[in-house]
Amino acid sequence: MTTKPSYIAEEAARLKAIYKARKSVDPSLNQEKVAHDCGWASQSVVSQYMTGKIPLNIAALMSLSRALSFAPHEVSPRLAETLGIANQPSLGSVENATNMGSAGRLLPVVGYVKAGAFCEAVAFQASDADEWVEAGGPAGPRSFILRVEGFSMEPDFKPGEKVVIDPDMQWETGDFVVAKRVRDQAVTLKQLRREGGEFYLYATNPDWPERIIRMDEEWSICGRARRKIVDL
Repeated sequence: MTTKPSYIAEEAARLKAIYKARKSVDPSLNQEKVAHDCGWASQSVVSQYMTGKIPLNIAALMSLSRALSFAPHEVSPRLAETLGIANQPSLGSVENATNMGSAGRLLPVVGYVKAGAFCEAVAFQASDADEWVEAGGPAGPRSFILRVEGFSMEPDFKPGEKVVIDPDMQWETGDFVVAKRVRDQAVTLKQLRREGGEFYLYATNPDWPERIIRMDEEWSICGRARRKIVDL
């Protein structure tokens, strides 16, 4: 008879304890609601994770962390280490030093709205990510993956493509960068150019109506694009 690894029962016990703690505060909480919030069809899936009948995986851990509002390492230090967020409830709290990771490290995938959180010293919860994807190569400790929106950077970047952004990597003229506007917190992916001592954000799509934005005090650079993540 095959013996299950001890971490399965330990993680299940932590998950169940968190569920009971949340339920003590909100008696209306039940496993059906948790399953619904996780996007699962049946309450039995939640029950099996809580009893250890099904070992936790990364996707389930992230879904449950959103539904029950806990940091992934509180339940599974094992999976949190794989995600690169062990003992880090906030990704925004990592020191500003580039630590090159492996291709297997997982990074959070976010859209333009959530990407703005990485430009500020605010608490970006690990569960805020839309999904987690392998970095595909070296990436600093605060790196994230931006899902491209709009057509301003075609043909270099198309809507829906994923780009690794590293806030701790030095940028220079010609690099693709993510910039944020102070006035409305808008985030954009553009190419950085310099002319006459001034920097500009440049849209590579020749048909884009506003191709050039002069960088003034309204704009700050959030990070440099390192690579695309290509789905086959």
